[in-house]
Amino acid sequence: MTKTTTNHYMPSRRAVLAGLAASPIALAAGRAFAQPTSGTLSIAVLDWAETGIKPVFAAYEAARPGVKIDYSLLPGDYQGIRQTLLSRRLANKLPDITYLADILATQLANAEVTADMRPFLTSGGPIGMTSLAKPFLDQYLVTSGPNKDGIFGLPIGADTVVLYYNKKHFDDAGIPYPTDDWTFEKQIEVATQLTQKNGNTTTRYGLAASVPWHATYVPGIEAFGDTLLDENNMYKLQSEAAIKVFTMYWDQVKAGVIASTPQQTQLGGGFQAFGAGTVSMLQSVRALTPLIRSVTTDDWDAALVPTINGVRKTGMGSIAQSITTTGMANNQELAFDYLNWFYSEDGGMKILTASYGTVPPVEALYNSPIWTDLPGPPYDNRVFAESIQYGAMNPTSIPADVQAVVDTELTKAEEAVVLNNMPVADALKAAETVINEAMTRVLASGG
Repeated sequence: MTKTTTNHYMPSRRAVLAGLAASPIALAAGRAFAQPTSGTLSIAVLDWAETGIKPVFAAYEAARPGVKIDYSLLPGDYQGIRQTLLSRRLANKLPDITYLADILATQLANAEVTADMRPFLTSGGPIGMTSLAKPFLDQYLVTSGPNKDGIFGLPIGADTVVLYYNKKHFDDAGIPYPTDDWTFEKQIEVATQLTQKNGNTTTRYGLAASVPWHATYVPGIEAFGDTLLDENNMYKLQSEAAIKVFTMYWDQVKAGVIASTPQQTQLGGGFQAFGAGTVSMLQSVRALTPLIRSVTTDDWDAALVPTINGVRKTGMGSIAQSITTTGMANNQELAFDYLNWFYSEDGGMKILTASYGTVPPVEALYNSPIWTDLPGPPYDNRVFAESIQYGAMNPTSIPADVQAVVDTELTKAEEAVVLNNMPVADALKAAETVINEAMTRVLASGG
């Protein structure tokens, strides 16, 4: 295994996705195709994923003597990923396989960086069109333009938002642990009981939830029966549903019960705050589990997020890998073999799940012991697989440049509401105006 170093920026996001001892996927991988005996496969990896993926590459090389993986690094932020891959495309130096973020799927497809993965998924191998979790595969389904209906990425993990909770805090307060029938109102009631203050200063928050994050507000809006975008692909933050969702969260931020992003940052980050016991519950993703395990001394577990308006919806997201146009043209056989091995129970999935950070995106592995039998905490691994059916994804039609504006403007809106007591509707109206101006500009430029 060799490594090619590339210039990259500091990542702005850390994604930051019955027992099957004889999985049909694992068995099929050995008999469906002849294993390659030689060749080099080049793969571009997000910089923050390097440590976790290196053992996967080494295991593949061990399983395929004579085959080498030459990996390079990509920046971990949207803009860096896009710029680097577009530059490599222009220089005819694309790798065979590249990592990408869900929000870049359409743009990279239209720029002829990534190839349609349907030829792989219909090649007759163990990984086919119905193997991967549809909610996550759909994040890489292009819905308009010249590549409409193509699939331009395969999810690496199935990451949904769950509710982490500190069992000691619940025990000390004599409060039963979260259950599947919790409502948002019940969650806030308990969070209020668990919150501790010194005068007007919160010393322990009942709940940590990043409000200006699509994995928080998109599920809420959908739970109220609406959508984030209108029929013209414009944001509608003035909808009754949007105002309700942001109000119900920001009211609790103002009350000092919910630690939103600024408060979590002051506490060293959400997982650090949870680990230190300065928040009792944390809404976040499976990918944080290794970090939570490393810093938390109290016993803890995970539960499904509560229902809103009688509906259970949860945030979701993923990173993916895709064969590039170069890889599909010049190294298809080896790329196909690697991906079939990667998604097998005794291949890449076994290695990645052992770190606690990944839920296999392969439906046949939802109950596999490779990750469900890992010693706790968390103990209730069921919730990580079960929550997938409730996933609400950020619309794939949102360009990456616009998402950056969305994140900035909603953070400004939160500050205006929480710190300056601006009415929620007014703050969202101001954000909507700037966001839709950006959407109009980017769409008009063909971005």
